[in-house]
Amino acid sequence: MGFTYDDDISVYLIKGEHHVVLCDTHLGPLSMKVIKDYLLTQLAPKELLVFNSHSDWDHIWGNSAFVDAKIISHETANTRMQEIGEFDLNRLRKFHNGEIELKYPNLTFTEKLTLEDEDIEFIYAPGHTIDSALCFDRRDCVLFVGDLVEFPIPYLDYYDLDAFIKTLEVIKHFPAEIKLSAHSDIVSEDLIERNLSYIKGIQLGQPIPPEMIGLSTDVHQYNVNNRLLLKYEPLIREKYGKSFNYTSYKSNFLDLGQVNSDNFKATLEKYLSRLKILF
Repeated sequence: MGFTYDDDISVYLIKGEHHVVLCDTHLGPLSMKVIKDYLLTQLAPKELLVFNSHSDWDHIWGNSAFVDAKIISHETANTRMQEIGEFDLNRLRKFHNGEIELKYPNLTFTEKLTLEDEDIEFIYAPGHTIDSALCFDRRDCVLFVGDLVEFPIPYLDYYDLDAFIKTLEVIKHFPAEIKLSAHSDIVSEDLIERNLSYIKGIQLGQPIPPEMIGLSTDVHQYNVNNRLLLKYEPLIREKYGKSFNYTSYKSNFLDLGQVNSDNFKATLEKYLSRLKILF
């Protein structure tokens, strides 16, 4: 069962025999009130399991609404959330929906986690982020893809585009009757192909047709700038070593979707020159 909020972000609730599984938790505890009311009034009491499709803020802030719940994610989500969580929490206060306390995953997996008694699978699927994962509800034949497929184009927050392409091919051929995105509702094969074409174009450095980008010019600009930043991030981390501070580092590169490529390159080159890293 899907719940879609006013900002068009969706979460997915699976009513199992022994558990209820909630895929993603939106923007905070207040967002989860409708879920908690539904569980209380419409379903028999069962253990709740929360699945985070990845560790971006708009998918995890509601975790704290469920104090005793198991939080399931890929193992890299825990590390990523611990690094970026406070930074996002502080810079995006206008999106807080309730008093938020970061609640980290406490049940993680490497490649796949299966709840055999519920016919539910959690599958590692890197692409949008390093920690992205799928949830397959086998009984209802629904695949929850999080942010791995979006209209008209996806965000690129992981440098390995080969991995993203592989993941989209898996999603494209996955034996699910419904494929549900967190931001784009039910996704079609055409949209998956569109996302694939976009990512392959970015990978090859080809011009992206305006009709493919549509109104999401800020997303495309973010992707172009972030891709360059992700290329140099390992060198920056290596240069700083144990003194690397994510908040200090990222504060130099805010609003990636609002800065044109030439200005961003100049900012990055200046930053790298201070570290004696060749651009």
